[in-house]
Amino acid sequence: MSELIFILLFFGIPGIFGFIMARKRGKNPYLWGFLCSIIPFFLVVLKMHYKPLGKHQPPA
Repeated sequence: MSELIFILLFFGIPGIFGFIMARKRGKNPYLWGFLCSIIPFFLVVLKMHYKPLGKHQPPA
């Protein structure tokens, strides 16, 4: 049972973070969630992508 919890935490947490970050940035959340769960380095790549400007933010 403890192995299952470890696997879910090890692969699940980066996948969830990748899913949320991709949705905020307008990317495909399922693809990025899968990539981040397999290789957590993709979280760094996704973090470097800029968020789209909202209507309340003026362009820089």
